[in-house]
Amino acid sequence: MNWRTLFPLAFALVIAGCSTAPNEITQVREGVLRAVTYVQAADYCDARSMTPRWLGKAPAEQGVLFQCY
Repeated sequence: MNWRTLFPLAFALVIAGCSTAPNEITQVREGVLRAVTYVQAADYCDARSMTPRWLGKAPAEQGVLFQCY
């Protein structure tokens, strides 16, 4: 293989890797949501004209828990 065949393959793999983002907001239990970052949680609540209420770190420190009110 030469560089002309490897470059498109490498480019496709980089694009595929960048597009596999985890689900940003997930529901943990009734009324409690989990986000990867505080910014994502705040943006989620702002989009609904609500205010975030921080509940702490998610289990295994995989994000933050919050509620919108």
